[in-house]
Amino acid sequence: MTDAAFTLIAPYYDELMHNVPYDFWVRYVHELIHRYRLSVHSILDLACGTGNVAMRLARMGYEVWGVDISAPMVAEARRKAQEAGLDIRYEVQDASQLQLPKRFDLALSLFDSLNYILSPEKLQETFQRVYAHLQSGGAFLFDVNTEYALREGLFDQDNLGSRRRLLYRWKSRYDEESKICTVEMEFWLRNEQGEVVQHFTEVHRQRAYSLDELKQMLLRAGFDYARPFHAYTLRPPNATTDRAFFVATKW
Repeated sequence: MTDAAFTLIAPYYDELMHNVPYDFWVRYVHELIHRYRLSVHSILDLACGTGNVAMRLARMGYEVWGVDISAPMVAEARRKAQEAGLDIRYEVQDASQLQLPKRFDLALSLFDSLNYILSPEKLQETFQRVYAHLQSGGAFLFDVNTEYALREGLFDQDNLGSRRRLLYRWKSRYDEESKICTVEMEFWLRNEQGEVVQHFTEVHRQRAYSLDELKQMLLRAGFDYARPFHAYTLRPPNATTDRAFFVATKW
């Protein structure tokens, strides 16, 4: 077992996420870009993982940089970009200490990555570092799991009845006082004969932040505007919104 999220799972992350509609997510990002009439040429993908979104954006002609705190995930992203012949620069950095020699038109952080920042102080520092790395007229787009999602156990899932090579079982518990959801993720890797050849566990932790809390933190970081949306729509969030997207602009 490891408490370091996205280490043991890194080589199998893409298999785990095989059913994620990455193209759909990228289209939604573009919908927000067009709604806010953003002029975007360069993009920072913060918490980029193995680069699935970064690669799609690079193929569309954007200049893309990717940053992630997990060295194994960045190593996988670099390998994939090299194999695909894509010019994407990847860095291993903590988002709260982000230091790059460039400013960007757009910063992204997708797939509830910011929930992994458990300290409000560190999240505030992250927002400040993102703001410092944006051009004037730039924007920060990100999504979060809401407190509703973490409290209601939406992490509790498994695929033990599937025929896939990678099997998993996730069990979560939410602490109301700390607002931290702890998820024990257990994995089994099978060979072609269906025999289990590897078994490992990672512990993931996410913190719930209220949407108003996030908005105030963004404004304190210097952003001029911050608005949440119910995921994949242009509607405001409601009481049962499990994922919210934010748009924060720097003018």
